[in-house]
Amino acid sequence: MNQIHRSILYNIDPIGIETGLVESLSSYLIRISYEHNIQVGHLVNKLVVPEMHKDYLARSSIYGGNSFYEGAKTINGYTNNSIELVCVLERLTTRRDLLNLTLLKLKDLVPLRNLLKETFSWCPECIKKWNVEHKIIYYPLIWYLKPIKICIEHKCYLIEKCTSCTKKIDILRRKMIPGHCPNCFNLLIQDQLRKEINQQEWQWHSFVYRNIESLIGLKPSEIFTQENISNQLNDINNNLFSDNINSFAKFLSIPKSTLRAWAKSENIPTLDGLLIICYKLETTIFDFLTKSWENIDLNHQIEKKNINKDKAIRRKLDLTSIESRLKEALIYEPPISMASTARIIEHDKRILYSNFPDYCKQISKRYKEYINQKSKQRIEELKKEIEKAFYYLVNEGIYPSSEKIQNKSNKKGLLKERILQEYWKDLLAQENFYRRKGRSSNDE
Repeated sequence: MNQIHRSILYNIDPIGIETGLVESLSSYLIRISYEHNIQVGHLVNKLVVPEMHKDYLARSSIYGGNSFYEGAKTINGYTNNSIELVCVLERLTTRRDLLNLTLLKLKDLVPLRNLLKETFSWCPECIKKWNVEHKIIYYPLIWYLKPIKICIEHKCYLIEKCTSCTKKIDILRRKMIPGHCPNCFNLLIQDQLRKEINQQEWQWHSFVYRNIESLIGLKPSEIFTQENISNQLNDINNNLFSDNINSFAKFLSIPKSTLRAWAKSENIPTLDGLLIICYKLETTIFDFLTKSWENIDLNHQIEKKNINKDKAIRRKLDLTSIESRLKEALIYEPPISMASTARIIEHDKRILYSNFPDYCKQISKRYKEYINQKSKQRIEELKKEIEKAFYYLVNEGIYPSSEKIQNKSNKKGLLKERILQEYWKDLLAQENFYRRKGRSSNDE
């Protein structure tokens, strides 16, 4: 006789499998808890965490920690904790299709950077409709992706705060109930007047939504690779821009260094970057990944980009277009300065600051943070070189003077910067070296 495997948890069907509105893994976990009339926290502590065999989660569960919930913002993606949770829930429910509730099939196509939202956002009209019609309330995977700002069915923005208690909602909480705020337990609907989407924003956001919805609904494919993106970019560059990466970058309004890195497969575009490419090329992500770019005529678009600069200066400012391009600049990787942004947009920096001070400050702040981070990385790398040279000399019985460290590392002026001088002095102090009177600074 065949052995019958009974599930520990109800074997409930995920909603929307193989569609663009497939349920998210976090939503499935919330619904499973609800169907068993227990809190998410109890299900996680009693069944999920023990099955994951991770000591730090077990300790956190016993002592009331938040380790599982702090990592929950990635469970709808494709990291290890996402795959492990899928395996656990499949064992507990005897299902075999829960990987479809994550972004695993897009793992080789888009990086996690800027992919998933930090907190939950939802369409209040969808929840209201499902509640009124007595349908199952669930949270589609598409709601968790950062580029998604709207619900295309109800032509409204997703909201990020409960309108009753005005609090944001974490991706997963211990007391989550489908369709209700875990803070005040009111229904996640919107009674006040909703914000209208203007035509320019609707054009972009609806393009984003339809593309991502289509992508999520597709079956896993060998075209979902970084190599394919690189090949397609090179194909477009060769066929449409005569192998001129500068012209291609200008057409896309992105830095040429960024585009070159994508084309060489040194970096992979974020989902936002991929959407920008397709939007400018007036194509879908699926077509971008699959079609041949021979004999495609984009001259009418390219001509629009090659407007005479004098004429561009005299023309009336298209504030909507400028705002859209400033938003694009905010997601460039690596970040760019306001000076570079102004050159790409082809408007004076003063005009941009005058009309869009907030965007400009954000771009500038992001670039400064990037530069500061690079500077810190540089200092840390130089410290490692100093330390390596320092202990090599010590082990050889040679006094690690500044001159000898610079000679050993083959870098003149290595200790010119105060922070590196202080680091060298700290190393001397740690090893009980003391300066001798009468020594020159070069002999120390």
